[in-house]
Amino acid sequence: MKYDVIVVGAGPAGATAAKFLAEKDVNVLLVDKSVFPRDKPCGGALSIRTIKRFPYISDDLISSYCFGGSVYSSSLKNRVVVQNEDPIAAFVVRKDFDYGLVKIAIKSGVNFRDGVSATDLKILNDKVVLLLDTEESVESQLVIGADGVWSVVAKKSGLGNHYPNIGRCLYQEIRLPNDVLDEYFTKKKNFQLFLKFMGIDGFGWIAPKNGCVNIGMGEMQGSSSQQQNKYPLKELYSEFIHVLVERKMIPPTITSQTLQGGALPLQPFKKTFADRVLLCGDAAGQMNPLTGDGIHYAMSAGKLAADVCDTALKTGITNASFLSKYQKMWKDDFGGEIKIFERVLNMLLKGNRDEKYIRLLSREPQIFSMLFAIGNTQERIQDYQWSIARRFVSIYIRDLLGI
Repeated sequence: MKYDVIVVGAGPAGATAAKFLAEKDVNVLLVDKSVFPRDKPCGGALSIRTIKRFPYISDDLISSYCFGGSVYSSSLKNRVVVQNEDPIAAFVVRKDFDYGLVKIAIKSGVNFRDGVSATDLKILNDKVVLLLDTEESVESQLVIGADGVWSVVAKKSGLGNHYPNIGRCLYQEIRLPNDVLDEYFTKKKNFQLFLKFMGIDGFGWIAPKNGCVNIGMGEMQGSSSQQQNKYPLKELYSEFIHVLVERKMIPPTITSQTLQGGALPLQPFKKTFADRVLLCGDAAGQMNPLTGDGIHYAMSAGKLAADVCDTALKTGITNASFLSKYQKMWKDDFGGEIKIFERVLNMLLKGNRDEKYIRLLSREPQIFSMLFAIGNTQERIQDYQWSIARRFVSIYIRDLLGI
């Protein structure tokens, strides 16, 4: 079986890449090891700018819109409250959202096979051969690896893997009547974010959706296996639920049962291209280190990868030197933003600074509102970093002077 491009992994990155390739009349195969629809460890936050960039994301793929929320310090004594007239984010149920993107790709002409795993990859002078667990082999001119944090494509192409540099998360998505959801989270579907709960290098979250709520906890600084084992995440999650119930932030019927877990890439790969190969999404480490959101970066990278692959096919140049333009494109698009969020995360998680910073930001929540406003446009957050920094320094100085 021969194709122009094979996309491995049918999450947002892979489905997006496959869709745009098929619309360019490229013969593309999309494969995934899971049978769809399938769940994905994720809070399910979707930025408004993602919907604007990809307008085919229709309301039937969105569970709810969020108009505000709160960010808490580790002690829960300090918080920043954000509220807006317009939605600041959307929430999706990943099982429905990802399957919806796959169906859009299929309608665009993509050949889709689920329940099939890639086991090996052979990069030859004139083609790529992908071996499947069905003992089949398929050939193409190019391969896009969008197969998650344990990417087979990344490993077999020599680009590496994320084993030494991952975070962990636990979550559960609990069905609740909408009147109960409105009682606890209002009709505005207000989110809750908890920094450094129980001292963990990460955060907990509550994401209310239509008919359900997603409650999770993620470790965002697991740079070594020793550090990853530092926190008994399952026990901490149970304590997290207990505290939320005790403080009446969630219904008392919720317990820490039916947990699901996953791994989070904490940094992008230094190199996301090789001869005949590109990496997208979690497979490339393209995730927001501050919020854990990867959907926007995944879909944006998938579109960019499709554009570069199409040009490569038309010119007949598929080597690493030519494909390197993909990395420049995604770094120009959102690479600088990832670095900024990484610095902010390190600032918030270092020592007990989260208490002071959240207390200061609570005096001027407009900074958070500004971030959400920028994040809902196609403008780059890094172009506003100094303006935001100046406002924060102003608060800091006023606090020192007791003003």
